Parts: sequence; C-alpha cells; structure tokens
Amino acid sequence: MRKTAWIALGTVAGLATGCAGSPPAKQLPAGDSKPKASQPVKRELPEGMYKLGEGVTTEEGTWKLTPSALTQVTPTARAKGVPRGWRAAKMTWTLTNKTSEVQQLLDLSPTVRYGAMGRPAAEFTDAGIEGIPDAISDDPPRVKPGGAYTLTVGVAVPADAAGDPVTITTRPSTMFGDTGDVDFFEGPFPGAAARKGSVLRPRPAPDTDKALAFGQWKADPQMTVDHVRPEGTAGDRATFSGELTVRNAAAVADLPYTPMKKSVRVYYGDELKEAELIPSGAGAADIGFIAPQRAATHTFHFSLPKGAKAQSVTVEVTDLGTAEATFEGKIAD
Repeated sequence: MRKTAWIALGTVAGLATGCAGSPPAKQLPAGDSKPKASQPVKRELPEGMYKLGEGVTTEEGTWKLTPSALTQVTPTARAKGVPRGWRAAKMTWTLTNKTSEVQQLLDLSPTVRYGAMGRPAAEFTDAGIEGIPDAISDDPPRVKPGGAYTLTVGVAVPADAAGDPVTITTRPSTMFGDTGDVDFFEGPFPGAAARKGSVLRPRPAPDTDKALAFGQWKADPQMTVDHVRPEGTAGDRATFSGELTVRNAAAVADLPYTPMKKSVRVYYGDELKEAELIPSGAGAADIGFIAPQRAATHTFHFSLPKGAKAQSVTVEVTDLGTAEATFEGKIAD
C-alpha cells in the first residue's frame, strides 16, 4: 500500500410542550410511570474509529468516504501482488463529492494493517480489482457535484490471519500535498469468525536507564523490538531481520496523532560497531498513523561483515534523530 485523516460528533436535543385545552396525556402503566434511564452505547471500537461499511464526511465536508466490508475472493492468473499462500479479499471505496463544484479525486493513501501486532497487509490487483487510481497527475479523475466515484481495492493477508481485524488508515492528499484529515476504519478479514479479542495490551517495563530486553515494552512511547533472526547472506555479508512494534496508547482518535515514523540503528560486538542497514529495508518506517489502542509493526533489515561474531545485538530506536529506546538481546536461531 502506498503511504498513508478525524471526525467530531455532536448531538442535538429537542423539547416539546403541550398546549392548554389539549386532551389529558395518556397515562402509562404503573410499571412504566418513570422514564427509563438511557443506557450508554457500548462502542466496539475506540472513539474516532469506524467500522468498515460506515461512511465518514471529511475534508471539511467536501467528501464522504464509505469503505465496504472485505469480501473473500480467489485470485485469478492475472493477479499481481498476492504473496504465495496468502488469503485474498476485495473491498470498494465510494468517494462522494459533497460540494456544488467539480472536485479532483482524492488520493486516499491508505495504510492497511492486520492482527493485534498491526503487520502490513499486501495490496493486489486483478480482473475487476483495479486498485487506487493515480489522482496526483496532470489529468486526474474528477467527480461532478453530488456525484460518486467507486474504486475496488485488493487486500491480502497470511493464511492464518482469517478473522483478524484489518485496520485501515487514510490520509488523503491532493496535488498540493497531504490534507489535514486522518480517518481510521476496522473490520474482520473474511474466512473465519471475527476475532474480537485480538487487541494488543502490553505490560510496559518499569522505567530504567538500562537497555530493555527484546520483547519488553517501553512505557512511553509504547514500543518493543523482537524476533531478530538470521535471513541468509547477501554477497559476503550475513543478513538479518527484526521487528519494531509501536502502539498508540491514546483512548480516542484525536491529536496528537501517533505516527509509525521511526528509524533503527543496530550495533554488534562489545565495541558496539554499527551494522550496515540493507538498502531495501532502510531500517526506517514512515507508513502512516497508528489508530488509537492499536499497534503497527515494521520489519527492519541489517547485515554484518563476513566472519563477524554476533550472538546478540543492540537496537536503538530513533525518531527524527532523537533516541527513544534501546533494546538488546540474542539473535534467534
């Protein structure tokens, strides 16, 4: 998915009164003589998040975004972007122009994650699944006043992720750059019963000046590094990967947003020599905002010189050059 918007809710109450000379009000049965207190509506999602299928008016009322629920599909021979063995589904996005003027289609720039750890899903195209058009061009799609534009997007996840929640973040952009709105949607990936309890609730470690062990969680900001393991070789260097997971601890979708915008530095040996980051991994993540009470996981890659003895490594997580946390641990077999 390409890189990757908030809504305020209001209520209106009315009051009606009777007129003199009107018939007496109908008496309620004794058991119903007192109005029942309204029960608070229990939200399945944090405030500011929306279920797939709900529409959200955004961009200062210019657009209404309505993403459908995911529908399982079987990829054809023409499918592009579905990893081997992964499950595939499709969804439609309906973008409705709420103004009286012709509007250039928004570039949704969605970020799609699945499961409690918020690992990245894959985007694919196929027959009838065209994906998101290029709205940042010299001749972008346009929508007439009151009109709607529908596009179909393919989403793929690992085979064991059926039923996992799929969290989608949109941060629309135009030819002038990113807009101010960020919206969060969530719904289950089809193929199994929805896993409603699949929400990450880490227990942060006590504050300390020492490095945290792989798998431990830093309290603020909430993050962890884990699953550092060998990958193979590239030329004369041994290659490795690891996972950085960041969680947005906010209870509602509101400013400040929590971006998945981190970099890592990997060190090895007693002298803490800096490992080389593989260019394709780059060791950095700038893949969209994280929904409230949700996590996002980024896989980073690094390599060590041939013959380097490194049973353990130290990983420093930075944000715009400022160190936020340090983790250390053994390289898993």
